[in-house]
Amino acid sequence: MKIFVRAAIHPDAVAHLRADSRVQVVTWDQPEIATWEDEADAIIVRGLDVTGDEIRRCKKLKVIGRHGAGVDSVDLAAAKEKGIIVMNTPFENSQSVAELAVTFMLASGRNLGGAMDHVRAGRWAEGRKGARCIELFENTVGFVGYGRIARMTATILRTAFSMKVLAYDPFVTKEQWASMNNVTPCATVKDLFAASTYVSIHVPKTKDTMGLINADVFAAAKQGLVLVNTARGGVVDENALYEAMKSGIVRAAASDVFEKEPLDTASPLLSLPNFIATPHYAGATEECLRRVATTIARETIAALFGTETPAYRYM
Repeated sequence: MKIFVRAAIHPDAVAHLRADSRVQVVTWDQPEIATWEDEADAIIVRGLDVTGDEIRRCKKLKVIGRHGAGVDSVDLAAAKEKGIIVMNTPFENSQSVAELAVTFMLASGRNLGGAMDHVRAGRWAEGRKGARCIELFENTVGFVGYGRIARMTATILRTAFSMKVLAYDPFVTKEQWASMNNVTPCATVKDLFAASTYVSIHVPKTKDTMGLINADVFAAAKQGLVLVNTARGGVVDENALYEAMKSGIVRAAASDVFEKEPLDTASPLLSLPNFIATPHYAGATEECLRRVATTIARETIAALFGTETPAYRYM
C-alpha cells in the first residue's frame, strides 16, 4: 500500500508512517509525489484542495486523510461516489484553537493593536487616554456554535474570568441544553448578539452558515461588542463587519480566517486599528501540529486496513 503525504506535516508523523512495514510512504519533497493520482492507495493533505476531478482520475485511491478538523477542502460528493473513506482530526486542535479565541478576546478588549500603533508613532500619552479598553471579568460572552472547541473556550473563560456564557446552536437538543447548567441558550443569532459583550464564532463552513453573521445581525448587536472568529472564513460577512466597526457597533474584532485566503492586503478591514488578523494559524502550535499529524497518520493507515477509529472517519 502506498501513502502519499502531499504537504509538509510534523516529522513524528512521517516517522510513524515509515515505521509501518505494510506501507510505502512518498512525501511532499520527493519527485514521485507527482504520481499520486496513479499510484496512491491513500493520501494525507494539509492546506490543499482535493477536487472532484482529481478524485475521479485516481486509479487506486481508498483513503483521504485530512490534516485538521474541516473537510470543506475535499470534494466529499466525488469521494462518496467512488467509495473513498475520508478521515479527519476533529479533536486534536481544540486546545490550540480555544487558546487563540481567548487570546483574541484579551487582545481586542485591551486594544493591543491600537496601543502598539500609538507607541510606534511616539503618541504615548494619547494611547493611554484613548484606550477604550474593557475587561473579560464577569462580562458576557456568546458562542455561535457550541461544539467541543466552544465548550473548551467557555470553560477557560468561566474559570479564569467568571464570565457569563450564552450560546446559539440549533443542533444542540433541549435535553442537552438542560444538562449544561452553566450556559444559557439563545433562540437566534440576533438574540445572542443583542445580549453579548464578546462573541466567538465556532461553526463549520456550510451552505447554511455562509454569511450567517451579516448586516442584519450586526444591526441587532449590543453596542460596542467584540467579535472573534477562529472557525471558518465566509461565516462572517466581511463587508458588513467593516461597516459595523466603522459605525462603532463593533468595538473591536479579530479573525484567523477569511472568505478568500490569503487575505488581500487591500482589505478595508486591515485599515482599522481595532482589527486583528492572523494567517489561519489557530492550530499552528508545536503541540497541536504533532497531535494532528500523528493522529491522521495513524488513522489513515488504520483505514487502509479496516481498523480505523469511527470518530475519525468523516465519511
